[in-house]
Amino acid sequence: MLKLLDREQFFKEFSIDDEYFESTGLDWNELEKIYEDYLNLVPQLEKEAEYIVSKLIDLSSAHSVRRRVKKPKHLIEKIIRKGKKYVDRGISVDTYKEIVTDLIGIRVLHLFKDDWKNIHHEIMGLWEIRETPQINIRRGDYNVLQLQESIADMNCEIIVRDHGYRSVHYLIGIPVTKKDEILVEIQVRTVFEEAWSEIDHLMRYPYDVNNPIMTEYLAIFNRIVGSADEMGTFIKKMKSQFTLKPDESGEIRELDTKFK
Repeated sequence: MLKLLDREQFFKEFSIDDEYFESTGLDWNELEKIYEDYLNLVPQLEKEAEYIVSKLIDLSSAHSVRRRVKKPKHLIEKIIRKGKKYVDRGISVDTYKEIVTDLIGIRVLHLFKDDWKNIHHEIMGLWEIRETPQINIRRGDYNVLQLQESIADMNCEIIVRDHGYRSVHYLIGIPVTKKDEILVEIQVRTVFEEAWSEIDHLMRYPYDVNNPIMTEYLAIFNRIVGSADEMGTFIKKMKSQFTLKPDESGEIRELDTKFK
């Protein structure tokens, strides 16, 4: 019988060496069981992903919604990459669905930075949240104390990063059988930040993660993206102050309003 997952070919495809694999403590036979079980689960996850998208796509503040169901080979590669961390949690064919939190990944994109607040309330109303939502910001983006005060009633955790993307993360649970639940990661971010994230991933993964030159220039790009988001917010505010409206005669005139 032909094996569903050939170890030698898999290691070659994902640049995994035997020495590293042995150091993780993982059992290849157990990984094959996970792979086979997950293959059978994927069609159902595709339907669940579409359903989640259908609940989010019409939100007034959402520009667009993307969804991704993790590919079976990428699941196994992630388990190997996490290695001992997952081994210590007892990963197996019976437990992987509760340990791997992004079998389904959803991204909700919005145009202006503050739009995430409306999306946040919608998500909190639609699903039970399995972890405290995380607001990932880049150091210098906000006055953290002011941000904490502005979201005091939203039950979120602020994560300040020296590098990397800006995004709000939610973890929700979706039942797939009477006894099994899978975790779904929803990320909410601006369209500018999504563009940077896609380019960053394409340029750095899997072999240039620690490339200092690539990291430096992508960090510059990240700062530009942050400035673009700030400019979007500024223009939105400016539009609310300077608006053309018809006067009593029906003529269009510019409001005599100072921008503050």
